[in-house]
Formats: sequence, C-alpha cells, structure tokens
Amino acid sequence: MLLNLLLRDVLGREAFETTYKECAMKEVVSIENDSRRVTPETLFVAASGYIEDAHPYIPDAYERGCRLFLVEESRREEWSKCYPEALFIGIPDIRRNLGRIAARFYDYPSRKMVVCGITGTSGKSTTAFVTYMALRKMGLSAGLIGTIEYRINDEVYPAPNTTPDALMLQRFFAQMVEKRVEYVVMEVSSHALALGRLEGIDFDVMCFTNFSQDHLDFHGNMDEYFRAKLSSIDMLNRSIKPKKIFIYNQDMERALDVLKYALNFPEMQLYSISTKDEQADFFAHQIELAPSGSRFVVKEIPVEIRMMGMTNVYNFTMAFAILAQWRLHLRVIAQSFSDITVRGRVEPVSGGGITAVIDYAHKPDALEKVLTTLRETLPEGGRLISVFGAGGDRDRTKRPLMGEISGRLADYTVLTSDNPRTEDPLAILSDIERGIRGVTKHYEVEPDRKKAIFRALDLARPGDIVLIAGKGHEDYQIIGKEKHHFSDREVVESWFSTHGISWV
Repeated sequence: MLLNLLLRDVLGREAFETTYKECAMKEVVSIENDSRRVTPETLFVAASGYIEDAHPYIPDAYERGCRLFLVEESRREEWSKCYPEALFIGIPDIRRNLGRIAARFYDYPSRKMVVCGITGTSGKSTTAFVTYMALRKMGLSAGLIGTIEYRINDEVYPAPNTTPDALMLQRFFAQMVEKRVEYVVMEVSSHALALGRLEGIDFDVMCFTNFSQDHLDFHGNMDEYFRAKLSSIDMLNRSIKPKKIFIYNQDMERALDVLKYALNFPEMQLYSISTKDEQADFFAHQIELAPSGSRFVVKEIPVEIRMMGMTNVYNFTMAFAILAQWRLHLRVIAQSFSDITVRGRVEPVSGGGITAVIDYAHKPDALEKVLTTLRETLPEGGRLISVFGAGGDRDRTKRPLMGEISGRLADYTVLTSDNPRTEDPLAILSDIERGIRGVTKHYEVEPDRKKAIFRALDLARPGDIVLIAGKGHEDYQIIGKEKHHFSDREVVESWFSTHGISWV
C-alpha cells in the first residue's frame, strides 16, 4: 500500500502531502511493531498496547534494515537526528492511532463481518465462548477472541492477552475475512479500552455483563475503572455499522448509570437482560439450579444448560440476547446451548462422592458468586472447602475482601499462591488473612499450590465440594518473572489417581 493512502486519514491529506510529499508514493509491504519481524520494506510503528514505550526498539529495527518509521510526533526530530538516512513520520497519540492505521492497512476487516464485543468485570469469557459455540453448532462461520483462546472457525490459537495488541488484532481480523468468517465474538477488557487497542474496529453489538471491583492496580479507583468500561459504548457509537445494538445486565451494580450513559446515543438500540424484572427485554425466570446444570425460561423458550449456578444463568441469557439480534430461531438457539461447557469456568471433576470445581474466579465479586453458587447446589450434609490465593504485583486492596468472602461462605479455606510474580507469596497470603481472620478460624495457609489442593482434597468427604479458584483454564504459574507449567485440573486428577479413585 502507498504510504500516503495509509496515513492520510490519520494525519489529514493536506498535512501529509505538505510535510511528507517526497515520500508519499513509497510502498509499504508490511507494518510491524515488533522489531524482530521487520524487513527493508516494513513500516515500523513505535507503539504497542502491551508496553508503555516502543521507541527503544527503533535501533534494533534499523539494524535489521528497516528505514521507514512511525514515531510519536514530539519525538520525530530526535529520531531523525539519530538516523538521518531513515524516514521518520510523526503521529499524534501514536498508541491510539496504531489500530486505525492497522485497520486501513488491512482494508478495514471488521466492516466485512458482524462484530460483537463483550465487556464487564466477569462473565466475558463464558458469554463469548457460549455465543461462539452456539454459532458453530448452528453451522455458521465464526471467530472468537478471548481469555481462554482465539479461534477462527475450528482452528484454535493460544491467547496471550484477553484483547490482543491493536496491530495483531487487525491482522487476526484480516485472517478471519480470508477464511470467510461471518461473525466475530470478542472479549473487551478495560485495559484494551484504556490503551486504545480497539481503535479501528467497527462493532455491531456491545454487551455489558456486570460491574464490580477489579484492576484497581491499573485504573487507580473504581470511578476510573467504570469510565473505562463505559467507553465501550463510545466505541460502539463510533462504528459505521448501520445497526448498532447495546445489551446490558440491568441487575448489575451501577446499571442505571450505564443506561443513562447509553441513552446519550439515540442511534443505538438498547436491550436489557434480567432475572429479577419481568419488564426486561430478556427476562430469565422459572430458574432451577442443580449440581448437574441449570434450567430457566427466556422469551417463553425453555433453556437447559450443563453449567451450574446463577452466574451462568446470566451468562447464557446474555448469549441468548446476542444471538437473538441476528434473526436466528429462538428455539434453535436454546437447543444449541444444551451441551456447551467452558474450560476452567465452574468446571467439575468428580469421583468417590467428592466434587472438585475448578474456576477462574480471582476477584471478590467472582469468588463470592461461585461460592454462593456451589453452596446453593451443595448436597445435604456436605461441606464447601475453598482453595484460593491472589496474584502478585496486582491490586492489593481486593485480597482481604476475598479472604472475608471465603471465610464467610466456605466451611473451610486453604489459602495458597496464585501467580505470586515478584511479590513474596507469604506477604500476599498475609494480606488475605487480614480479611478471613475476622470471620472464621477455619482456615490454614499453604503457599505451595499443589500441596494446598492435595490438602483440601484430603480433608474432603463424600458429599463435599472443593472449590479451586483463581487459575481456571491457565496451565502455568508465574513465579518471579518466569512461567512454570501448572494446571489445577492436572493436580486434581493426580490426587484422584493417587487415591485409586476414577473421575469424570
């Protein structure tokens, strides 16, 4: 693509041709923000959604033969003096403009598909995966971008981030277009919204699942976190798609604030889900919860799912509301849900009368919801045992809150490590103890996660449920700055195997 065609939407045609007239007809074969992947025909963009500043990688890109660079406008002169043989083009707010430039380079792939974004503190992964799987089960071509994995139809790719870097995202969208994907379902994280990774995407549907405390280490306070989530509505509003749909959970905290903000955009169609208000557009009622799954009715259609608890009633109702926007038969939607399960999300492993449940809950609201769910389905006389920790180098304020929640809702708790990163695991556990100590004495501390899981299962009797929370689908532990293989499910299966118990 010619350089002037690539950049004039960002810089303005007149401004570009005035300042960079001599290079307007340069051909750009590829764009990269990873210096290890450049060639002499590459345009290197000194921006990323993962790191604060990508300019330090310019020398490496130059050494590899690259001579065409996009840099922050205020740093253009600095870099031009360092490498006078190369061309440096200054871009204002380069990190936010990366997505727009990448979208232009790949010919706006999101405009060629139906794109649904799902934001919220929790429920994003399950709702996105269920929506994607339902589409595939109904024979439709679909893509998925989420915490667990990325998919193009049935091809699976590892997911390094919930929402990819803007350049990677547009490149992935372009691959979907090549493979004739019709629908894309993607998780929209608050980090991605705040860092501009979603710029250049034209959404058809945006959903808001719920809101509670998380990521305060990044956003600073709850108001900033909420503003980041609300900006998903701005993303939808900026879309060029002719029909823009916003769906929200009207039972969630600050739902009225969400509705008030959405009403500022009259072109959007607004829909609500609820389990409490029969006036909601998608009202789930006649709810039956059981260890084997849940049943409910929405739009007078009976729905039966294999995932337990009220949390999943909300998740599947949101997925139902999304799919209903695309003129799919409501009974067929409900039928497609019947055998969908999500790895690491209230995932049971049962044997010998003991049920271990593996879940990704790693924030106060999510932990409270999954413990409440399990208590609602606990057999008579059974006990609920909780195993969890908290991530290092992350929001410390949530640690005592999670301790209090587990102390209040579980019969016994084993506190352990969960990606301690560069923090002292015992210091993290001490923070959690401050919350649990005030409500119960029925807990112990075991920093070694494998030993902690074994200890909880050793304590369990037939009829008990052991929740292992925090990591879900993840198959690693981050200790220091290194990743080590670790799977909660593998540890649980190892315990069953050691005790000669078969499991399902």
